[in-house]
Amino acid sequence: MRDYHVKIVHIQQNFNRDFGYQENIFPAYQKKIGEDVVLFTADYDDGFDGKDRYKGTDIFVENGFTVERIPTYYAWQGKHVHFKNLTKYIEREKPDYIFHHGPASPSLVTVANYKKRHPEVFLAVDSHFDLNITGQIKWWKFLYYNLLWKMIIKFCDKQIDIYFGVTPARCLFLNEELGVSKEKIRLLPIGADTDAISEINNDRYTFSAKYNLIPDAIYFVHGGKMTRKKKVLDLINAFKHISSEVNVQLLLFGSFEDKVLQEECLSDERIKYLGWQDRKSTLEILKNCDLGIWNTQHTTLLEDAIGCELPMVLKYYGSTSHLIDGNGMFIYEAGVNEILEKMNLFTSDYDLRNSLVRSAKRMAKELSYYEIAKESIAYTSDPLLPQALDEKFMSSKFSDFNYKGFRKFQN
Repeated sequence: MRDYHVKIVHIQQNFNRDFGYQENIFPAYQKKIGEDVVLFTADYDDGFDGKDRYKGTDIFVENGFTVERIPTYYAWQGKHVHFKNLTKYIEREKPDYIFHHGPASPSLVTVANYKKRHPEVFLAVDSHFDLNITGQIKWWKFLYYNLLWKMIIKFCDKQIDIYFGVTPARCLFLNEELGVSKEKIRLLPIGADTDAISEINNDRYTFSAKYNLIPDAIYFVHGGKMTRKKKVLDLINAFKHISSEVNVQLLLFGSFEDKVLQEECLSDERIKYLGWQDRKSTLEILKNCDLGIWNTQHTTLLEDAIGCELPMVLKYYGSTSHLIDGNGMFIYEAGVNEILEKMNLFTSDYDLRNSLVRSAKRMAKELSYYEIAKESIAYTSDPLLPQALDEKFMSSKFSDFNYKGFRKFQN
């Protein structure tokens, strides 16, 4: 056991307080395992809540670790931040470890130059890019990622010890689109905030009374933005085909962005729309349901669901392939019939439900941010040696790189 602390500086472009994003939680678990952690970010957030983005310079505590908002010159499209005097702040902290969030931000050059002057510092860069969320316009992807940032990363690469993809597909993006060597890429997934989840009430009768639900029903759940693009209508239509004799309800939470979807939801009394939820209520819903169903792309709600020990049905592709290991079922075409098949199987097979629940408990421990924080530190000893999560989930058992929709799921 180490008898010293690692000083870690995180560089994050924008930061939203009290969210459930990786940058809000991952550094907190590094702090919990004994490291000294500070995060530098811009003097504004991303405006997700519709309020004034500018927050000014500030120092505050988020989940037990220190966040400092530092001055910026400007940010292109609100994402690529140009910090003022970032080097000065890093030098003040004298880090052992710099964790740079994002491979395509100007501060990457700053931290690479710092590492060049301080070769003893460990420099890690993570990536949340995959082909479903980044560079969907082909000419833009080619010019911006395949040319500009590929060239910049090549310039910085000698100073970077390791690149982390947060899903298998995002590991591939680093290699195939940004030109990073496979040997320097490891899977360090988004995790589950198991400490926060352990404090959430899972009393089904209290929960059912709060939302006026049938107490002894099987609860299917889906959350997020309700849009046609996310195929929520397919989920609703599949649910409507379940026999009325089956004691089941579909719970939806988030925001409806399509009136037709909202009308379809209200047309079946077994479907309950629970509205937009804050983080605590979101975790409460996930913890008290029986099966989560997400039939399109990855959302951080999936890791929340894993932490809540919730069995799931997920669309298989490279950003979900590591999230099912006995704790759920994959769908591939993700049409109405396939979703209905999984729903009926879950409601009719008691032994299957018990098996999924047992595996869900194991997965919650395996993908806890505690394990991810420990692995993030373990790589400092030997960045070329795969840790357990990379070794397991980048294997052919979970990641079928030849599957037609692995890099970008097919609608």
